[in-house]
Amino acid sequence: MLRQIVKDYQLIDPVDSKLLPGGESAAPKELIFHIMQDNAANVEVLDIGFGKGGLGELIKSHPAIKHWSVDGVDGFEGAFNNPSLFERKIYRNAWHGLAQGIPSDRFAKYNIICLLDVIEHLTAETAKWLLRTLLTSMGNDSFLFISTPLWFYPQDSQQGGDLEEHLIGVPATSMMALVPMMYAVNPPLIGGFVLSKRSLDFIEFFQPTTDKSFSYHRGTMLASAINFQNVPGKLFKLS
Repeated sequence: MLRQIVKDYQLIDPVDSKLLPGGESAAPKELIFHIMQDNAANVEVLDIGFGKGGLGELIKSHPAIKHWSVDGVDGFEGAFNNPSLFERKIYRNAWHGLAQGIPSDRFAKYNIICLLDVIEHLTAETAKWLLRTLLTSMGNDSFLFISTPLWFYPQDSQQGGDLEEHLIGVPATSMMALVPMMYAVNPPLIGGFVLSKRSLDFIEFFQPTTDKSFSYHRGTMLASAINFQNVPGKLFKLS
């Protein structure tokens, strides 16, 4: 179930919580500028796991895309204890709840669905289910922008119920097997990928690992073996 906190830029159900927004993201968020052929179009964005709102802030602060509409979902109650984010009307609508609780028919209305630094917090089976559901349910001309560490990045909870613990690692082989349209990488080997509907044809090759010994070194070696271009700040277009 999703609880709507913000509706049409208005805070309708304030969260009474002492928990604070968390989750610093190292995702290459700048990929968002390169996804659409026409940034002047009216674009609908769904930001799943928006955390402190960094992606929404980036969109709304950029002259070329500040007219885009951004909705957000987050499973951590503390993400909504962020008055400034909502007072500045960064997110049009925002819901408290898990990605797994989003009705699948809702995905079709968005041009870009963002899943930044989320799947590594899920179990392997849930991550595979969610990725398949998003690719299946999104529109034929929509895009999935996903980022994740390409290794088992050890991280535990920082405050109660914050969902910050990492449960899986995602090898570069898994993400590249989905035939992304473009990708970029930030230290420490955090990959960002833009997937289209065609990635659904390759979903069986998405195989995260629960092996905590899948270290940064091993992740880098595997990325190098498939010629994954680990060049921070550079955009690589594959189609």
